[in-house]
Amino acid sequence: MKRSWIISLLATLLILGGGIAGVFYVMDTVQKDVTVSAVLNEPPAEDDEEGEVPKETQEIIFESQKLVVQLELEDGSVGSGFLYNDQGDIITNAHVVANTEKVNVITSDGKKMPGDVIGVSRDIDVAVVRVPGLKGKEPLPIRKEDSAELLDEVLALGSPLGLQNTVTRGEISGLERTLDIEPFHYKNLYQISAPISPGNSGGPLLDRETGEVIGINSAKMDDESIGFSIPIADVLPMVRRWSESPMRSLPEFPELTGEVYSPVTGTDAEQASYMVQYFYDSINQGDFVTAYSLLSASWQEDISFEDFRSGYNNTLSVKVDNLVADPQGDHVEVTAFLTAEETVDGEVQMKKYKVVYPVKKENQSVKIWSGSGEELSAEQEEAS
Repeated sequence: MKRSWIISLLATLLILGGGIAGVFYVMDTVQKDVTVSAVLNEPPAEDDEEGEVPKETQEIIFESQKLVVQLELEDGSVGSGFLYNDQGDIITNAHVVANTEKVNVITSDGKKMPGDVIGVSRDIDVAVVRVPGLKGKEPLPIRKEDSAELLDEVLALGSPLGLQNTVTRGEISGLERTLDIEPFHYKNLYQISAPISPGNSGGPLLDRETGEVIGINSAKMDDESIGFSIPIADVLPMVRRWSESPMRSLPEFPELTGEVYSPVTGTDAEQASYMVQYFYDSINQGDFVTAYSLLSASWQEDISFEDFRSGYNNTLSVKVDNLVADPQGDHVEVTAFLTAEETVDGEVQMKKYKVVYPVKKENQSVKIWSGSGEELSAEQEEAS
């Protein structure tokens, strides 16, 4: 059955989940000038009492986003979820997968996998989806005790408006909030200031310092930047029961079968620009496996992973100065203006490049089809 939005939510509340404002993981060398990032500059981490260096915000985001997925239903609606165990089980909101047994799960590198709903609550807005293709993968760290406090800094991850792998930052601005939105009862909620948007229901709320999941982003106040997250510790016993013994039959939600919700997924140009930016963020993080996975199958046929990886042996960092997206019929042509820090004959040099990437869908996933570029002279730099 097709999932629908709760029409009554339009009055005061929208069941949504943690979204973000177009910000994601970038290295310090990229961060100052990348137009899509604005809030992740952090001071150098200091040693803790045991001599270990805490992860910086960028590293936490980069590692966590690999384990946050987009859920896609047959009716076109989307939500978010995250891997919480090594059995391939994804935690999400019940309203995301209400009235369905099968969903498509899209990973951060664009892979689409089938998932089965193995547990849904009629009262608490929580569900679990089992994805065989993710079995054996190390999950996100989960905080098992509800120890969050007011003004704790948090990160909300998910797919706002269908734009996958984005993050917003905020604080816990309230504790023990209670809401009743038929058919769900929400209690002991975290109130958060991190902006959230449609399509991010079920995304994780992370402690900014540790990267642990502390909540499931589930609702927001209509037209307000006030969001609500279910403490993960409150629902862990329930989701573990579903993982150990999946439900034989799923409850129905007749109250959620009204008007179908069709989310905005972003324009083709926005998605194409995001994909190219994601490519260079992966390069700068040294994650060449993810960067390579963003290339089309035909491009991968022309270049092996080993050759792709070796092509960056002399590249220390790449800063994206500007991205220009131009729709061209069946694809979007993305022109990237780059500043690369490279080693040449043992010396570090800064070089400017202009690279053009056709970006289009391949098996329903956005891919970088090919690429061509040139090094810019001083005159060309001024002209660009």
